[in-house]
Amino acid sequence: MDISTFLEMMSVQRHDFLNHLQVISGLVQLNKTDRVREYINQVSLEVERMSKVGHLVVPEVAAVLHIGHFLAGKHQVEVLYEINTDLKNCGVPGEILGEVIRKVFIQSLETLVPPDVPNRKLKIYCSESDKKYLIKIFCPQPDKRAGAAQARLAEIGKSLTPYGGKVGIVVSASGGEIFIVFPRQDA
Repeated sequence: MDISTFLEMMSVQRHDFLNHLQVISGLVQLNKTDRVREYINQVSLEVERMSKVGHLVVPEVAAVLHIGHFLAGKHQVEVLYEINTDLKNCGVPGEILGEVIRKVFIQSLETLVPPDVPNRKLKIYCSESDKKYLIKIFCPQPDKRAGAAQARLAEIGKSLTPYGGKVGIVVSASGGEIFIVFPRQDA
């Protein structure tokens, strides 16, 4: 994890929080209570979206997703989450899984960074079954270098191989989906 990026993220969050308080204070002074409610609801939705990430019990994964979300925001890329697990029984050490997710996230983000790319969204799904976890990162902009991406992902996935995990990509006209599969431990 990049500590300087983490500290920058914390500084920006602090700044944003103070800005939100100033907006609310200004709206209250102007007696615009309906607008105060709307603004608080808007901010609450943003916080709720990120709270799903905060419920992951593997701290390295939660930290990587928070930092990735921050980096995406710097490039005006929206990140949407559908997280249906807390990774409680993860069969891969957190530092290894966190590093794999970091590399995959960065690779996905790179396809959306150029300003001429439309539909700048990453969708991140995290689910579990009886024996495995699945994380998918969907990018609506297919990587034009899919062959090179496949090779990079195979290299990234090597660190999961000793634990029975793997990384791969599926590319179609509608986008690219990188998947990370890794085992659950028995509780």
